[in-house]
Amino acid sequence: MTDADPAGPFLYFGYGSNLDADRMRSHCPSARLVSIARLADHRLAFSIESKNTWLGGVGDMQPAPGDEIWGALWVIAAGDSRSLDEAEGLTRVPPAYRRVTVEVTTPAGDVVRCRSYAVADPHPEGYLPSPAYRDTLVRGAQGIGLPEAYIARLAAIPDNGRAGGGR
Repeated sequence: MTDADPAGPFLYFGYGSNLDADRMRSHCPSARLVSIARLADHRLAFSIESKNTWLGGVGDMQPAPGDEIWGALWVIAAGDSRSLDEAEGLTRVPPAYRRVTVEVTTPAGDVVRCRSYAVADPHPEGYLPSPAYRDTLVRGAQGIGLPEAYIARLAAIPDNGRAGGGR
């Protein structure tokens, strides 16, 4: 199995709006939650702006020694790979995100190599997310059982006050 063209199911680490199971399954119906997982030495950033849907900053992973991003480890059928790429903006010109391979750790201590996405051209200062985007992160994090301290961090993210909303 390769990241470029998986021949079978693949593992995906979702840390932004794809924490929300309903939203995740709207573009990848085969997605099944395997576990929650932690990406070490990275921080959640909002380094790209969604101008048409969320009306504010959306999630990115950026290196940050000592920090962490918690997320969902999904198993997804190969047939949903293109749909996930499209949802993450890989097919746009220029692309919004790029595929990356990361190693995450489950609460059981398993280290798992999987696909994720990072912003292709991050804005250095970033953007504040809309209340709807932040609330989607919090709802998704609660739904999959992320640690309470991390959920509190998500809930405390300042927002831009704009009325954006996702699909």
